[in-house]
Amino acid sequence: MIQHLNDSDLLRRARELAQDERRAGIALLHHLREIERRRLYAAKHGSLHEYVVRELGYSDGAAHRRISAMRLMTRVPEIEEKLQTGTLTLSTASQVQNFISAERRLKGTPTPTSELRALVTEIEGKSSRQTDALLAARSPQVAAALRERPRSLDGESVQVNVVLGPELQKKLQRLRDRMAHRNPNPSLAEQIEMLADLALQKLEGKKTAKVADETPKPEAQSKPQSIRFVPAPFRREVWRRGGGRCEQRLSTGERCTRTHRLQVDHRIPRAWGGGSELANLQLLCSTHNGVKSDRLPGEA
Repeated sequence: MIQHLNDSDLLRRARELAQDERRAGIALLHHLREIERRRLYAAKHGSLHEYVVRELGYSDGAAHRRISAMRLMTRVPEIEEKLQTGTLTLSTASQVQNFISAERRLKGTPTPTSELRALVTEIEGKSSRQTDALLAARSPQVAAALRERPRSLDGESVQVNVVLGPELQKKLQRLRDRMAHRNPNPSLAEQIEMLADLALQKLEGKKTAKVADETPKPEAQSKPQSIRFVPAPFRREVWRRGGGRCEQRLSTGERCTRTHRLQVDHRIPRAWGGGSELANLQLLCSTHNGVKSDRLPGEA
């Protein structure tokens, strides 16, 4: 019973438990890295994040922090000791990983490992707020991009901080003017919804309705085509048929929930003689397309 511990023993035990917790956390990062390497999550889930949330019971934020820290540890193995001692936390490690990922997207090149090590050393012992300030000083542009990432409010709605340039403001003003008959004074969220409706109507409504009419004519089909070529009408039909969602059936019998980074895939691979007719096409997320491409004919 902890009530019977004297003050010094209680404080000592708390320190030991904190160290045990950090050791367990680091062990989890190693396990997550190996699970990702083997893609073991793909049997039931579309992503490692989904596996950590659904199978391990972490919240979205906690799963993101652990996966980000794991990826930083892959590039800079010495952070394991810093995580163990507590001079670096999962939160600050995740902040650095998020930052260098955003930096790579903007610059097109990865941060050199030597530079990344120096950055990790610089944030040792700093709080999340201090780390944010340090990273913002390194690149205000990247920091601004990260601030625009959605933040969950109530499990359903998200808050987004967006910087609107002058040209975008003019376009939104024109949109408000053109749509004033529907809503004379729309909020920014309502304007975004208008844009989403218009874009989806164009991408899903009009185009998918034309698929039957746009099917290549017999004379066009009679010409030899590369089996790598998938006609645009076929691609749109595959997206319509799949409902914009990965068609992979998981080991549970359920269908993959992923709608991001979808790819039109050949059921029978092109390398094995599969053609680009509709019956041989399916919509897969990048995870399940990658897993499928690793298998030979007849493998489960």
